[in-house]
Amino acid sequence: MDIAASIALGCAAGSGAGLLAGLIGIGGGIVVVPVVYYGLLNSGVPPDEAVHVAVATSLAAILPAAIVSFLAHRRAGNTDFVFLWEWGPGIAVGVVVAQFTAPHVRGSLMTATFAVLCLIFAVRFAFPQRFRPFADQPPSGGFRHMAGLGIGLSSGFAGIGGGILTNIVMTLSGLPMHKSIGRAAAAGVVVSVPATIAAALASKANHPLELGSIDITMWACIAPAQAVAAWFGARLAPAISAEYLSRVFAIALSVTGVIMLHSSLA
Repeated sequence: MDIAASIALGCAAGSGAGLLAGLIGIGGGIVVVPVVYYGLLNSGVPPDEAVHVAVATSLAAILPAAIVSFLAHRRAGNTDFVFLWEWGPGIAVGVVVAQFTAPHVRGSLMTATFAVLCLIFAVRFAFPQRFRPFADQPPSGGFRHMAGLGIGLSSGFAGIGGGILTNIVMTLSGLPMHKSIGRAAAAGVVVSVPATIAAALASKANHPLELGSIDITMWACIAPAQAVAAWFGARLAPAISAEYLSRVFAIALSVTGVIMLHSSLA
């Protein structure tokens, strides 16, 4: 893939990922991971290497958009710094463990796991009225730390910003959709910092323009576009109904799940 094509691909992926990050609180990995993965495959990169680079680059690109999205949702009253303090440590530990483990796990297994999670939860968000919360409030104490650890592990292996599972956990715990989205945006901040450091240190670079498993060229194209689009998405989210946002989330999960599952079975 030539430089112009890489720039165009990165900007397009970043814009789509950022809009979703702001709109429904996810980190954008469900857009960035497949785009970077297939872009690398078309460039002749082996599949196992491509999936690791795609995951690491996605996680590193999340931070600017996550900060923008978090601040916008905080301004709307849908998240706060207390969430970061209570949930952050568990999520961060899970991400670091996953990033140092990921280079030793087959890429196809990571891809398939990511795909199945997307498809399972797409059903729940496609029909929000048919599913009732499992609890009246988010977990606390030891259960909170376990849930945070699970969110971090899944994020680190799949290259997502933690927003998908955070949104799911908060929604199933009885939190309204808009507040779940706000906390999902906050999770992206917690995930991205340790994930970026771990991805840079966990494996050796295969090319001059890589930092560990992070593709610097793709990151430079994706991250700025993602941050700008996230601002617009976050400003738009409060004006959209919770049911509609839930279905947008379900569509994004379904498309990504099908694409990545096909990839893992190829």
